[in-house]
Amino acid sequence: MRPPRPDHQEDERIYGTHPGDIGVIVIAALCTLALIMILVMPSPIAKYEAAQAAAEKAERQKAIDKAVASGVVTVGILPNKQQHH
Repeated sequence: MRPPRPDHQEDERIYGTHPGDIGVIVIAALCTLALIMILVMPSPIAKYEAAQAAAEKAERQKAIDKAVASGVVTVGILPNKQQHH
């Protein structure tokens, strides 16, 4: 004997799929999309480190240029004194 069917079904189905199953699929799709974006897009931390390194290099070059211009440091090429003939 079959149990009586309730007048209203609490779990309505869309093409035989429970709404909870659709939620799981949507969440899995969002997680997959987020993972792909993390792998493909450049890291903001890497951008920051590259900009910081460029700024440090520019600052160092500026200090070198200032020292050379003031005569404190001279740049030249000297022959190697340890050449053996």
